[in-house]
Amino acid sequence: MKLFQIEVKKRNSINLTALVDILFLLIIFFAVSTQFTNQRAIGINLPESKTSSQVSIESKLIVIVQNDETVLINGQVISWDKIASIITQKKYDRSQKVILNIDKKVMHGKVIHLLDILKLNGFKKVVFGTYGSS
Repeated sequence: MKLFQIEVKKRNSINLTALVDILFLLIIFFAVSTQFTNQRAIGINLPESKTSSQVSIESKLIVIVQNDETVLINGQVISWDKIASIITQKKYDRSQKVILNIDKKVMHGKVIHLLDILKLNGFKKVVFGTYGSS
């Protein structure tokens, strides 16, 4: 004879094993698919302009001239006598804007020389990078 009836309550629980497995797989996926690039910082001191405006630019040609007159075209160091041969390549679209980020200590003659090379090679749209006063 049964005198006491023991009621066993069933506890509802969530099985976290599957969730932990999925999170672990996501972490592995993002760790494997992420590319780490080592971007070199370029020391350039752009001139300030009170009338500068934000321009939406999609350009495949970015020219940087540092204060020691080192020229970088799309991140590659180029000597002054090789600029014309690099710019004449067909991969650069003449209808897009050319971005010129030139340090404010660079001689005026070098800037004009660079503009002449661009104009002789068919580039009509040139944008100068500046710091806006805000």
